[in-house]
Amino acid sequence: MYKCFDASTVIGTLLFSLGLIFRVIGGYVFGKFADIYGRKVVLNLGTAGYSLSQLLLALSPNVFILLLARSLQGLFMGAQWTAGTVIAYENAPVSMRGIINGIVQAGYGLGYALTGLVYIFFSTNWRMFLLTGAIPIFLVPYILAKVNDVKTFRKENIKAQANISGYLSVIIRSTIVISGMFFSYYSIFAVYPEFLESIQISKDYVGFLMFLSNVLLAVSFIAFGRASDKFSKRKLIMYGVIGEMIGLPFMLAVIEQPSFITFGLLLYTIATGFWPLAPLLIVESVPIEVRGMLTGLTYNLGSIIGGIGSIIMGALVNSFGIVSAGKWGLIMGYASLAIVFLTLATWKSSNVLSRVQRSNI
Repeated sequence: MYKCFDASTVIGTLLFSLGLIFRVIGGYVFGKFADIYGRKVVLNLGTAGYSLSQLLLALSPNVFILLLARSLQGLFMGAQWTAGTVIAYENAPVSMRGIINGIVQAGYGLGYALTGLVYIFFSTNWRMFLLTGAIPIFLVPYILAKVNDVKTFRKENIKAQANISGYLSVIIRSTIVISGMFFSYYSIFAVYPEFLESIQISKDYVGFLMFLSNVLLAVSFIAFGRASDKFSKRKLIMYGVIGEMIGLPFMLAVIEQPSFITFGLLLYTIATGFWPLAPLLIVESVPIEVRGMLTGLTYNLGSIIGGIGSIIMGALVNSFGIVSAGKWGLIMGYASLAIVFLTLATWKSSNVLSRVQRSNI
C-alpha cells in the first residue's frame, strides 16, 4: 500500500515496524491499567481502538496519516493482546492453560491466513483490503456480554505485593527469547511476499502460501499449547527453534523451486508453533498483581526488536535489491535463532518451576 504513495521500501518496512514498536507502549501502559482496573475494560478498549485505527489506515490520504494510523493500531493491539492473553490464562483450568493459550494465540495465525485469502481478492484495491481489518469492532458487544474478569486489583495491593526483583532473571531471559523469535520472523516476513514475487512466484501462489502457512501456524499454536500442559515449555521451544533452522534455507529459496520453497515455509511455520509458550514463561512466573504489566512489557518489548529487524531488512533491500532478502534473511534468521536456543539451553528449568508453583491461582 505504501507504493500507492510512491514511498520507498524503507517506508514500507517502517510502516510494518511502527505497529510492533508501539505495541510495547500499549502493552506496558494498558497492561498496568489492566492490573489495577481489570482485564475486560482493556480488552474492549484495545479491540475497538485497533479496529478504528485500521479504518483510519484504510482511509489515509497520505503517508503521514498512514504512519500515524499504523502507530495507533500498534498501541491498541498491545492493549488487546495483553488483556486477552492474561484473561484467558486466568480463566482457564490449571491443567488446560497451555492449550487454552494456544487456542487464543491461534487467532494470530488465523488472522494472517484470512489476510492471505483476502489478498487474493483485493490485491489491486489496497483500501478495501485494509478495511477488512476493522471487522473485529463487532466483537466488542460480545466481549461486554460474555467475558468476565477473574479479579480486579487496587493500587495499594500492587504496591504491597509487586516486588519483582526475584523475577528479574526470568524476565530478562524471556525478553531475549521473545526478541529473538520476533527478530527472526519479522525481519524475513516484512518483505517475504515481495521476495517471492521477485523470484517469479505468482501473486496468486504467494497469497495461497500465506493462507496455507498461517492456517498451519494456527493449528501448530494449539498443538504446542496442548503439549506444554504435559511437557517442558523450555524444551518445546528449543525443538521449535531447531525446526525453524531446518526450514529457513528452503523457504528463502537456496534452491529456487516452488516445491522446496513451499516445504521450507510450511516446516518453518509449523515449528513456529512454540510462540504461545514464550509469553507463558512470564505469565506463570510473576505475581498476578503485576501480570498484565510485565507480560505486556516483555512480550511487546520483543516486538520492538522485531521492528528493528524489519527496518534493517528494509534498508538492506533498498540498497542491494529485493532478491538479496534471501541472503540477509539467512544471516539475520540464524543469528537470532541461535541466541534464542543458547538462552534456553543455559536456562535452568527449576528457576521457572518454583515460580510457577507460587503463582498458580
